[in-house]
Amino acid sequence: MSEVLDLLRILGLSNALRMKSRYDEALPHLRGYATTTVLWSLLECGLGGRLLAAGDAGVDVDGFVREQGLDAHVMRSMLSYLDGISVVRVEGGQVRLLPSGRHLIGDTRGLFELAYAYEPLFTNLSDLLHGRKQFARGDVARRIEYVGRGSGMLCRDLPYPVMADIIARHGCRRVLDLGCGDLALVTFLCERMSDLTAVGVDLDADMIAYCRRTLAESPFASRIEVATGDLRHLDDLIASGRLAGVDCVTAVDTFHEYLWTGTDEILAALKKLRSQFPKVLFVIGEFCNQPHESLRRRPTAFLEHHLFHDLTNQKIGEAELWRRLFREAGFQIVEERIFNLVGHGYFALRP
Repeated sequence: MSEVLDLLRILGLSNALRMKSRYDEALPHLRGYATTTVLWSLLECGLGGRLLAAGDAGVDVDGFVREQGLDAHVMRSMLSYLDGISVVRVEGGQVRLLPSGRHLIGDTRGLFELAYAYEPLFTNLSDLLHGRKQFARGDVARRIEYVGRGSGMLCRDLPYPVMADIIARHGCRRVLDLGCGDLALVTFLCERMSDLTAVGVDLDADMIAYCRRTLAESPFASRIEVATGDLRHLDDLIASGRLAGVDCVTAVDTFHEYLWTGTDEILAALKKLRSQFPKVLFVIGEFCNQPHESLRRRPTAFLEHHLFHDLTNQKIGEAELWRRLFREAGFQIVEERIFNLVGHGYFALRP
């Protein structure tokens, strides 16, 4: 108490209260940065997953450090910080997750994985701003594996259940997923539909390599295939017979990546896909842009999403743009659901 009185005497009551208020206002921004960065490191080294699996039993810190060949001092510093903000508890050489830590690493891990995918952009933001580096010429790149992983985790909460409901009601049994990422959608579908098989196609070689590694350990390995392919040029895959029997084509947050240069490429791709799969159901999930005024009134995570996409030359289309493109490509929209709260739309299409 004497310290407080001493500070009030030196600073004055109004000045002390104003100063405290300003620092209280600033601290969450700094703490969010520090917490996110530390959690990234714990997830990357494997401790996050180990803690989640261990539950209240916790993990021996020194043992984990030796096992992984890590720096003990850095690990203790990070865990001490997380202990201070009640994310973990460190006691007797053991560390365990507290409820807030379980929520962060368990329930909302996808947010951290997706943000980690774009971390190189933020590390190099000053160079990008001053033109010393450019995303377009490959000076800075996203971590594509984490784009797939983070998106897949997040999509299990809303996009995938909505799309699975549409696919199940239409009785589809073999799905072709365009821009399949880490196979999260087709895995989700296989979990819920015991007689469904799927083929995932992605253009990125690193993503396909990651899919093949994870598929080898998946209980659905006999029902899911993965192939390197460009949704704009599926001719060879079709000719090979690997897409035989497909009765549903899906794409989640895939087409918007071609919007930066206009709509011609997307329209051509949709028309070609319609001609290649003239009798199948198309189920498309896409981001639907929200006006900045709406985000200012309700600053959802779509603000961060906009920033990630703007920095990597990705454009988000309005729901009406997607409707127009689907119709111009010759599709009939048989079902539509738009969730403005999360800026996402779902379209069931028939050629």
